[in-house]
Amino acid sequence: MGTTLAAVVAGVAGQRQVRAEHRHWRRQLRRDAYAAFTVKADEVYEALRSIEAELARPGHDLDGLRGALDETRRLVRGGLADAQTAVELEGPEELARMAGESAKSLSACVAAIQARTIGREGGDALAANESHRIRRFLNHASNKREQFVRHARKAIDV
Repeated sequence: MGTTLAAVVAGVAGQRQVRAEHRHWRRQLRRDAYAAFTVKADEVYEALRSIEAELARPGHDLDGLRGALDETRRLVRGGLADAQTAVELEGPEELARMAGESAKSLSACVAAIQARTIGREGGDALAANESHRIRRFLNHASNKREQFVRHARKAIDV
């Protein structure tokens, strides 16, 4: 009887250990997915901020900025989209939704900047209202990133 009880207790303890290890592993996978998404979102954001700052400067290289914007668009559709997919797979649903909102916000920034460069030929600085509009898009993207990070921290600490 004592041997059987000891075996049952050991089995239960073993199952608890396995479950705890699994929870730790899942938390680590999520942390890695959230971190990768945040790093890619920050990379896109910084590229967009640099492009906007350069557009606001008179005498900028418009062709060079268009090339940088194309590269940033590829990053949104490539690395950021891949990182977003990892968040969608790891969950939870609320964070997957927030990652999507953040990615859409950054994509809208790309579109806003592209709209301001279409039809331009020279290196004239953006008008104040054009710069302000782009900065509003950038601020929105920054807010979405901060919201994602806040919720990611909570999800990891569960």
